[in-house]
Amino acid sequence: MICKCPAGTALPDIPVSNCPESFGQIQKVAFQRLYKSTGEKNSFKTDAGIEKEASWMPFLSANDDTKIVISPYIQDPTAEAGAARTFGGGNETLGGIEEIVGREPTPFTGVMRKLPQKIIKALKELQCESWGDNLGVYLFDENGAIGAIQDAKTATTHYPIPIRSLFIGDKTLGGYGASDSNNIQWAFLPNWSDDLAIIVPENFNPLTDLK
Repeated sequence: MICKCPAGTALPDIPVSNCPESFGQIQKVAFQRLYKSTGEKNSFKTDAGIEKEASWMPFLSANDDTKIVISPYIQDPTAEAGAARTFGGGNETLGGIEEIVGREPTPFTGVMRKLPQKIIKALKELQCESWGDNLGVYLFDENGAIGAIQDAKTATTHYPIPIRSLFIGDKTLGGYGASDSNNIQWAFLPNWSDDLAIIVPENFNPLTDLK
């Protein structure tokens, strides 16, 4: 749990907003290492903002630890938020009331259909990156909006969203009634969306313009 101790002198202010926020269907993601070999975080910064197509080009063509790679289209995406982790209940805690001790990670699952398996084989190499706790994603929805982590102090700096336990499944044979497919899954860490920002690109669509 993220709790300040001692508590502040007053309850924290809750920002007021008249702009509703909702991210659409995730259709593609962009993978990038969280950190460079120097220990510096990979990021889009003020002088090369994430909303500009030109800012993506150096990362897409890079041959070092800043490189970004774009996934194929992902269908049937689900990301059910992690539930509360609890302790106690019954005679174990006062009044039988369970204590909240944290929250579970958020699992993401999806399906990639009718892909040549050479693409799947390449995607499987990213599993090792996630097992080393050094892999993140940028999310692209059906409208071309980008989901990324926004720096808490600098609103114009954005980072990839950390993920864990990436898994790419082997081919599922669809047979007579369905297409062949491969499953994809990973886990977002607890509190992953606290600093999530939804960015509207300037004059480009990452779904179709980033390769």
